[in-house]
Amino acid sequence: RAVTVDAVDGRELTDAILEEMGVSLMDGYTDPYHKRPMKRGEIGCFLSHYSIWKKVVQSGDAVVMVLEDDVRFEAFFRQKVEALLDELKSLSLDWDLVYLGRKRLQEQDEVFVPGSKMLVRPNYSYWTLGYLLSQSGARKLLGANPLGSLLPVDEYIPILYDRHTEEKWKVNFPVRDLQAFSAEPLLIYPARYLHEEGYVSDTEDSPQVSLPRDDL
Repeated sequence: RAVTVDAVDGRELTDAILEEMGVSLMDGYTDPYHKRPMKRGEIGCFLSHYSIWKKVVQSGDAVVMVLEDDVRFEAFFRQKVEALLDELKSLSLDWDLVYLGRKRLQEQDEVFVPGSKMLVRPNYSYWTLGYLLSQSGARKLLGANPLGSLLPVDEYIPILYDRHTEEKWKVNFPVRDLQAFSAEPLLIYPARYLHEEGYVSDTEDSPQVSLPRDDL
């Protein structure tokens, strides 16, 4: 079954709302490329995924597929996902999250899972375009208490599978045992890229956050 989940609009998040939710920004975080604090759109994006993780735990579903609404599917997407799920089962993999689409940030080769033709162990990656999530994965993502030391969701996930490059951020999450994999080749890409006609970024086009850090 498919369920549409309304995203959290970060532009509507006041400081009072964030304080009430227990949101505290990670001390010392700045965007590694733009050298700026988090923007409200990034907080909204994180909270959107966070709400889905909570729904997964509450539902008890063993496996869900999370898809953002601005993606482009590769040909025969459904058949490829079914084949990927078959591999996960046949190889008896202990898995929490499988990227279906992402942005690779490192040039090092990623190792295929032994016996697999479709799965690799991902290095540090961006984007949450689409991913498979298990019940155990949702519990791990929630259990690390990310709202108490918030940073963007596509920084948080690589920290939890222990492939992030920023050691000073990783110390905020001492348990980093998320079992992450990625489809290879990828099955989902952005519908539009930066500078293409029609491209819109709710995260970049939103204001920065004025909340104090780690002392709410």
